[in-house]
Amino acid sequence: MAMLPTLMLVVVFGVCFKLVSSQLLTSVPRNVITATNTRNTQNIQSTDRKRLGCVLQPVPNSINKYRVHLFSLGTSLDFYCAQGTIFYPEKCACDWPKDRNMVLPKVPTTSRPQTRPFPDRTMRPGRRPVIDNVRPLMTTTPEPCRFRPDPDRNFYQEFVIGFNWSKRPCPIGTLFREETCKCDDIAPVSSLRCRAELYVPFDVMPIADGAGTSIPIGNNGNVDSVANAGRFDGSGRLTIWMYSNMDFGELLTINLRFYDFPGGPEEQVLVSNCFDKELGSIEIATRPRKKEVVFRGNTALSGPVEITLPYQEKMWKNVTYAYDGSTLTGKVNEEEKSIPLRGNLDIRFSGFEIGMCNGRGYVGYVDELRVYRCVNHFGLTRPNSNFGFTRRVK
Repeated sequence: MAMLPTLMLVVVFGVCFKLVSSQLLTSVPRNVITATNTRNTQNIQSTDRKRLGCVLQPVPNSINKYRVHLFSLGTSLDFYCAQGTIFYPEKCACDWPKDRNMVLPKVPTTSRPQTRPFPDRTMRPGRRPVIDNVRPLMTTTPEPCRFRPDPDRNFYQEFVIGFNWSKRPCPIGTLFREETCKCDDIAPVSSLRCRAELYVPFDVMPIADGAGTSIPIGNNGNVDSVANAGRFDGSGRLTIWMYSNMDFGELLTINLRFYDFPGGPEEQVLVSNCFDKELGSIEIATRPRKKEVVFRGNTALSGPVEITLPYQEKMWKNVTYAYDGSTLTGKVNEEEKSIPLRGNLDIRFSGFEIGMCNGRGYVGYVDELRVYRCVNHFGLTRPNSNFGFTRRVK
């Protein structure tokens, strides 16, 4: 009996020790779980922002700036929010501050930059400074190269937002040179003769490229090959997607022949890179009622120009469009006319549209379509001592 109090004391001490140990063991994980949940919530929010595609990042030590990484230039730039707003990373946008009494830093004002007027369609391989007295807003500072070399020097790579780096071909007979950021190096070929990059003979179905370069050609289903020629009924259109956003620079030749039929709109497109309601910077069209062919060119230096030449009906008409960086030349059979045009042809979002562009559908036949990214003077009256190949060296 003397040992009973001692035994009860041991039991009570054991129960208390177990309770204290249980409390300690259960309290620690609660704190850990809470912290872990907080970190997971932050990670989920960050993951959601990345998944939603926000490309704006906060700038350290600044509440009214955000940062954008320019992949094409390999650098990042900081931009100010509008006066009175601050950047919210969770919104991926600038917005009014929740605290209306917050004192905000003032957004500095800057003078208008001396650069090209917006929009700028003169993006092309090259760092060549542009000096022009007609358009004083054009910068004289060399632009950074927006292109990178490809393992195959017959191509170069351009960064396209949403599509990463895209492979672009150099004109036939040239190679890309990283030092100048241009396709201005002569390829080691046996002849410098200007050769067609695209040739459409319209003698097979489906209509395909016959120049050996296998350039894809889209057909909306309304263009047929009839009697070894392409038949267009006013709703037919071929699309050369490769020429979308293509920089033709200062060298281009297009040859074709056509036989028009009665009907269709007042102006009908043979070849154009027009987009939406905008005329093409490169365009050949017919005006059947006036019996004339229209040649159009557009550059940042000279603006839009136009040549019209008459033609005779009920016969095949041979057409040539040639641009060499200083002159646009149009020819219909034996009729030829030139007009001054300087600079690089404007880049357009659309590819080459054959037979239809912004509602101007052609009615008739087209045959022997050739596109040269060089100047083929054969058949033109302008002399050329380079066997039909013109290469401008800057």
